Amino acid sequence: MSAPLTIGFLGAGPVTQAIHLPTLAQMPELWRVGKVMDVNAEVADIVAARCGATGVTDAASVIEDPSIDVVAICSPHVFHAEQLVAAARAGKRAALVEKPLAVSREQAEQIGRVVAETGMTVLVGTMHWYDPGFRAGLAAWEAEGQRATRIRSAIFVPPNAQFVNAATEEAFPSPPPPAPPAEQPPEFQRDRLRQTILGLAIHHVPLIRRLYPQLGQVVEARRHPPFGYSVLMRNGDQIAELLAVMPGQWPPSWSFEASNAERRLHVDFGPSYISAGSGRATLSDARGSYGFSHPDNGYAAQWRHLHDVVTRGVPLDTPFDVAVEDLAFALDLADAAADVMEIVA
Repeated sequence: MSAPLTIGFLGAGPVTQAIHLPTLAQMPELWRVGKVMDVNAEVADIVAARCGATGVTDAASVIEDPSIDVVAICSPHVFHAEQLVAAARAGKRAALVEKPLAVSREQAEQIGRVVAETGMTVLVGTMHWYDPGFRAGLAAWEAEGQRATRIRSAIFVPPNAQFVNAATEEAFPSPPPPAPPAEQPPEFQRDRLRQTILGLAIHHVPLIRRLYPQLGQVVEARRHPPFGYSVLMRNGDQIAELLAVMPGQWPPSWSFEASNAERRLHVDFGPSYISAGSGRATLSDARGSYGFSHPDNGYAAQWRHLHDVVTRGVPLDTPFDVAVEDLAFALDLADAAADVMEIVA
């Protein structure tokens, strides 16, 4: 058996601490963590110590280290593009980047040019797309050759800290987000809606696009403070409804549903910060209901897939051009929703 690949993390926040590191700890034959970078030196050292890695405070220490095979980009969104470009130019074999891939089409095009030149594999961490339960349910839906006429994505979650604390002891817990200003002019409301869509709706964009490929018209959009939205889209005879509200005092619920007059595919995903297997997919029609699940969740599946791509030459499940199309869909959705949103006086 070959030696495990070495990962360097850029960003040591809650996603790294509570999701990626516990996931990777379950597959030591595939991966080891070499370095953990965070701008807070204490966080970097504490998190690195948990996985036998070295803590550093500058991204170049990870990117330019020849012992690092793969970079995991878990930094703020605005740094994704420059860090991907730097990793590719440094000769990294692959990068897993948390969503979104970038914050503009221009950034995505720049990444694409450098990736094409260097051959670095880029996997965008859309964990629900890689979820084995969802993928089994999707395969069963598509085997019948029918199309969905209604799509629904719904995200209702309590504060993230509730799950982070259940998954790990967070090094220097993240401060709560700042309170919104008392005065919220229309452009502030539109920008907040855009940010929320790119932070939450982006999780399900690949799922939506598989069954609802064209944005069509955004008929209605509302913002639900502090972080939430309701968006209704229509394209021909297809309707897509996107709902999200967080944080709130209710049980977590992440779901995705596709249906037509004859069949319904419904998927319930577990909380992101809790490793409890895949989503539970149920396909229902006149013949009955059929369930699909798997011991691995989407995070484990995407890390296993990336290892197969790098070491065995398995084709990347989501080619880079498709990832760029996903980003373009999300950006267009965010802009269209902001254009038609109901402004609260």
